[in-house]
Amino acid sequence: MLPARNQFLRHSPPDGEGPAPILNRCNGLRHSTQSVSLAQRLHCSDGLRCGSKPPEREMASRIKKLWTTEDYWAVWLGLGIVVLALAAFAAGGSIKGWAVTPGSWSNLGDLGADLATNWSGYLTIFLIFGGVFTVSIAIMGRKVSEFIPGFTILFLGALAIFYLAANPVVGKGLHLGAPLLALVLGLIIGNVIQLPEWFSTALRTEYYIKTGIVLLGATLPLTLIFKAGPIAFVQATIVSVCTWLTIYLAATRVFRLEPQFAAVLGAGGAVCGVSASIAVGGAVKAKKDHIAIGIAVVSVWAIVMILVLSVVVKLMVPTPISPGEAGAWVGTSEFADAAGFAVVAELSTVIEAGAIRAADGSLMNPDDPINTFTLMKVIGRDIWIGIWCLILAVVSVMFWEKEEGAQRTVGPGVIWERFPKFVLGFFAASIIMTAVSANPPGDHVGRAPVEGVYKTSAEKIVYDADFSDYTAPAELADRFAYDAAAGEITYVGEMRLSEYDDLVTAVAVGDPNLRDKKGALKQLRFKSDWFESELRPRVISPIKKLRSWAFVLCFLCIGLSTRFKDLLTFGLKPFWAFTIGVAVNVPLGYFLSTVVFSRFWSNISDMM
Repeated sequence: MLPARNQFLRHSPPDGEGPAPILNRCNGLRHSTQSVSLAQRLHCSDGLRCGSKPPEREMASRIKKLWTTEDYWAVWLGLGIVVLALAAFAAGGSIKGWAVTPGSWSNLGDLGADLATNWSGYLTIFLIFGGVFTVSIAIMGRKVSEFIPGFTILFLGALAIFYLAANPVVGKGLHLGAPLLALVLGLIIGNVIQLPEWFSTALRTEYYIKTGIVLLGATLPLTLIFKAGPIAFVQATIVSVCTWLTIYLAATRVFRLEPQFAAVLGAGGAVCGVSASIAVGGAVKAKKDHIAIGIAVVSVWAIVMILVLSVVVKLMVPTPISPGEAGAWVGTSEFADAAGFAVVAELSTVIEAGAIRAADGSLMNPDDPINTFTLMKVIGRDIWIGIWCLILAVVSVMFWEKEEGAQRTVGPGVIWERFPKFVLGFFAASIIMTAVSANPPGDHVGRAPVEGVYKTSAEKIVYDADFSDYTAPAELADRFAYDAAAGEITYVGEMRLSEYDDLVTAVAVGDPNLRDKKGALKQLRFKSDWFESELRPRVISPIKKLRSWAFVLCFLCIGLSTRFKDLLTFGLKPFWAFTIGVAVNVPLGYFLSTVVFSRFWSNISDMM
């Protein structure tokens, strides 16, 4: 066992609870299974001591956990931010004014200008996050006098890391996003400098990541999964199940590791790395050092895959694989969202610059690798975090936690106690955003200026259109309008691609203003999409930035609290078990992405 002051994640016991209850231990006495009835075993399995708590007291105890555990506080904070964002949106505003992260900068003048523009936003984030964290820390019985200065230092460190990652040399040149950079710098500092004991009170790794996962749910409305079709989820399911089983069987059968430890390793490789390791570790009541090793192994392989895949995919696109296939492959073979995004973002940048072109020399869509990666990793695989937590919580209680021949009895209470409540917050946030995005206002009118810039990752059109001589098709005349006084064109409802084509076709043959009209109509089509033009920039994008703050705080805590010398205590067995999973995961992902579902991923542009 690691020393308390060096133990990874030592600072954040799951939900503030102790070890799992023993089914046949009641009132502090050990009983044989013959002396404890089924009803008593069920009573004990729900976390009660036999005959020690009446039902009303147990109910009061469970209600109290709504404000005394990190899981629930992460849910309240995450959902509170979602509700705040939607309330501001409904009132005609947005939280994007203060939900900010640093913009790109290349010199000290740019950095100073960005800081002058966004300092009030950083202060607001600090006060909201810091205020809620401080109140909850006090309620949960930790030392506020230690947490406040510790969190202040942590927040300023996160802000500095955001600024470093926003520099093109670091972000684009070294492919280090803010979360990964936080991990790397945290590891360096944590292994070179001896941090004071009081600082560990602010290293609430699980609290920060749980909050981030709840916010992640709000950025992944279920409509995105439906829009992508069943293929993304099917491939993610195959990859998730096969990778988890491979790592679990290697860990338990070959290296004789504990099943809970194996489950944590498997989840880290099968789902979403650090987040899954923490979530599943809590669901199966894994030891803290097991979660530590799981996160460390995931982090090592995430960095390795960045270095390898960044080179390999650029060599293989466009032949033998398409950008869409490359993104899907990275989505199955990378073990951290930030690391995977670094790979596909680099590929996208190279494609957008024209350094990589199609076999016929034409430009390719630089969004394809990002879109397919998002569908596979962020949506397809990450959605499994809740499924694995539920399944493994049941398996752990039924099969892994038996003691001295006690019957493996599972009551609904023990499943509820084990299931990570923040995962419910993830689903709740996703459902809320799904309900909102699925019900756009019927009277939405898209508005686009006749002079402006239409810009996507694939193209940029500077236009100055003249619609004074333009006549819309008869079937669209009641939806399209040109307001010369306002200098804008409008469209009632969402414009379908076929309707855009009809509007372009209506431009007179030989019109010298055709390119400009196309640019304005493309802008109008974008503005007519309520989700993309209104909900995403005013609600989802600001929530994503707050999610990034939570993730950077978490990764910084992981780095600061990891000691390489302590990790060596466990030997290389966990690493080799995970590596066997990698050896299965990478070729399986390539085969599924480039052979089985090749047509889907190659034509992703037509489906987005």
